[in-house]
Amino acid sequence: MTRRTSAAIPREVDAALRDLHTALGKATMYPVGHTLVTRAVAALTERIVEALDRHATILLGITPRGLVLDGTVVEPLSPLLRDLAQRLHRKNVGTIHVLSGVREEEVAALLEALAAGDADESIGREGLRLPHLRVEPLIYDVVAIAQAGDEIDEVFWTRLVEAAFGRQLEEGEAAPSPSELAFAIEGAAGRSQEASRRIYEALAAFATAIARRGERAATNARQRFVEVLSALSRPTTATLLHSATSVAARRRFLRDTLEQVPPALLLQLLEAVAEADGEPISAPLRAMLGRLAGTEGMPHGAQVGAFTSQVVDLLRVWDGTAADDGAVDPRMQPQGLRVVGLALELAVHPPHVVEAGRREVGDGHLEEFLTLVDHPENDPVTADALSAAALDPRLLERQLQEHDPDWALISRIIDHAPAAAVGALLDALARVEDRSQRRRLLDLLASVGPAAEATLLARLPNAPWFLARNILWALGQLPELSAPEAIHGMLLHDDMRVRQEALKTLVRDDASRVPAVTTALESGEPVLIRTALAALHEDCPPQLVAPLLGLLAEADDELRLQAIRLLANVDNPLVIGPLLALVRRRGGLLRRWRLQSTTPVMLAALVVLAQRWPSHRPVVLLLQMARQSGDPRIQSALQLMGGGRR
Repeated sequence: MTRRTSAAIPREVDAALRDLHTALGKATMYPVGHTLVTRAVAALTERIVEALDRHATILLGITPRGLVLDGTVVEPLSPLLRDLAQRLHRKNVGTIHVLSGVREEEVAALLEALAAGDADESIGREGLRLPHLRVEPLIYDVVAIAQAGDEIDEVFWTRLVEAAFGRQLEEGEAAPSPSELAFAIEGAAGRSQEASRRIYEALAAFATAIARRGERAATNARQRFVEVLSALSRPTTATLLHSATSVAARRRFLRDTLEQVPPALLLQLLEAVAEADGEPISAPLRAMLGRLAGTEGMPHGAQVGAFTSQVVDLLRVWDGTAADDGAVDPRMQPQGLRVVGLALELAVHPPHVVEAGRREVGDGHLEEFLTLVDHPENDPVTADALSAAALDPRLLERQLQEHDPDWALISRIIDHAPAAAVGALLDALARVEDRSQRRRLLDLLASVGPAAEATLLARLPNAPWFLARNILWALGQLPELSAPEAIHGMLLHDDMRVRQEALKTLVRDDASRVPAVTTALESGEPVLIRTALAALHEDCPPQLVAPLLGLLAEADDELRLQAIRLLANVDNPLVIGPLLALVRRRGGLLRRWRLQSTTPVMLAALVVLAQRWPSHRPVVLLLQMARQSGDPRIQSALQLMGGGRR
């Protein structure tokens, strides 16, 4: 049996999957077209595009207990992503394949399909096939990805075949040989640019999947991959590489292919990439590389380590383009601060200067960099552009992880890009234990203002209770909420502290106050009821009269007094009967009306009846009894109302 390998998930893919988890939750809770769903789709699309900038394609396998990325089991897997895997597995989803160029409407269609009540029967049986996004149902071959890596190569091979032939193979149709597939690619690449792009993406995905597993990659898969590339003509290879979305994508494809192909083929690919970049290799350099490759008389598939090593070095210092893994041409590294200073003097900020500033900050020269940028005579546009290179969320994340953070710098980063800082602030709140630091973080979060709402609401459903409470507090500081209905579900949270903070947040907003108060009154929890009643400020909407009358039967006198004070402003005669029951009772042999024992609740009800309903016949008789009472407290209450003994 083939041993299983595991690897940590790349950061940008992890972020995209976390947003998928959040967006799926939103799509399940709210209807299609809802504001929160639309925002979640937009955020998820942005994350996926960011991930595809570095990975070209993403193939995600779903297993009962985890995820497989490009044929490699993801370990360790966070609880949130494990929950995502289990959700998708329950819907019978086997693989999700995303290609460069994916659009927002495709992501929306994916979420709508996954959130459907019959997802396990629809997408779980038929799958989903869009131009840049495909979902395959759960089959044995997909589950086997987690036990043995070979099956994943069949998935990539199938994608390549479909891209070349422009269709899915019919059931029972024989799979093409590598030479037949190469012939189909030759024809398809010459027909349209779109066909070339699809074939290139399929080849790039296959190369990445093999490279990620290194020595574990199936020999058969590597051999088929090499045979297809070897059978392609030079013009077709150049056409396919021209279809890459960027220079970095071509370099990535070349790096992933380095260890798979023989030197002669590698040299051909290297020349094709150079020509696609508009930087063809000179004849002397081609001759030198040919001698270094040493291909004379070498068997097909042989590898030359020295040649591969030299090509790697060449890629790293290729003129004018930084490697997409963040490496920078060493010739552009010296005297970074001097470059920044000259740019500020000239009021220009080309990309290589911005990159130089970012590198200086990363190398620990933040203070010197900011001293240059903050000079009062600098051009504001140039200074802002260079500041953006340093004051980004990554610097904020590093600062928030420090034992003694630089709070002045943190505030500056947040002022520069407030909305982008919310996620890092929430991550810090989730782990901080010091109370004073938590207070600082909450104040900073509140300072972001309305721009923080979308991120706060997105993190709320899956946050632990303590973070959920902090998020609700921050939402309560906003001048108004655009989507208060998203918070209403927190009134049913398991933790009382979260429920109470959610209620405080909702009653501040005119649109959500009455529904929130209604839920609180129906909860039967005295803490929530007191908060809800206090939020009404002597104003009782008609729809709350019935719940308030129900409170008059409670044993808690404080709650009853609050309810009576609110009912004092109600014109509905239905309140008279319950209030009378608090003031009078039947007693004695003849079962005549008598006054209840004198309590604050009884006196409060008597005052409301006397002030609001003095002409109502039962109230008239009640007031007559009250005037005849010898209880000084009753008489004092009547005197205050001008209704004492006559």
